[in-house]
Amino acid sequence: MGYIKHNAIVCTTWKEEDAVEAQQKAKEIFESKRKGSSQLVSELVEYIVNGGYSFFIAPDGSKEGWEDSGQCDNARKDFLDWLKESDNYCDYIEVRFGGDDEYEDIVRSKDTDYDTM
Repeated sequence: MGYIKHNAIVCTTWKEEDAVEAQQKAKEIFESKRKGSSQLVSELVEYIVNGGYSFFIAPDGSKEGWEDSGQCDNARKDFLDWLKESDNYCDYIEVRFGGDDEYEDIVRSKDTDYDTM
């Protein structure tokens, strides 16, 4: 029996090409880790002022300890590792919230790698 914890990632940048590249890479990584999980990666959302783009990677909804949860944990880690090592200019934050834990936590963010997974 497992428990639920929600992990989500928000990526944002002013460079359209970097937003597109990062979103596509996220879809590729998630799909490679668990078939169908690329649906967790949102479409790009354009800022309403000052130009820029964001996208979101939704929580997987799986209980901790289940294979699905582990696959999506690995996908999030691989994506953020790629983003950190790439020349891509996206800012990002991974947060943990809600579920059965009843607390919020920043897991990783650009230039502040807590990496508490």
